[in-house]
Amino acid sequence: MRTLAPLVSEQAGQVDFYLVSFSESASRLEGYIEDNGYSDMIATQPVGSMLADLRITSQSSMIAMDANGVITFRKGYGGGGDFVGALRELAGS
Repeated sequence: MRTLAPLVSEQAGQVDFYLVSFSESASRLEGYIEDNGYSDMIATQPVGSMLADLRITSQSSMIAMDANGVITFRKGYGGGGDFVGALRELAGS
């Protein structure tokens, strides 16, 4: 897993971060969160048809949702800089 430190440090307290397991166990994600000191991040397993409902077909999918659950950003591999901008926009709204 790439480091999330730049995103978390800039946006902590302004947006909620969820790491959803695609192939790892939630406990492995929780270990990653703990090892990196990401106290504002939540690890979870997909619930029901969550991955299918959100059309997530690969790891490293980045999705940003507003407070109403509307998807405002979606990207697969790469394009992390775009995600930073999307989070900044959400934090400002």
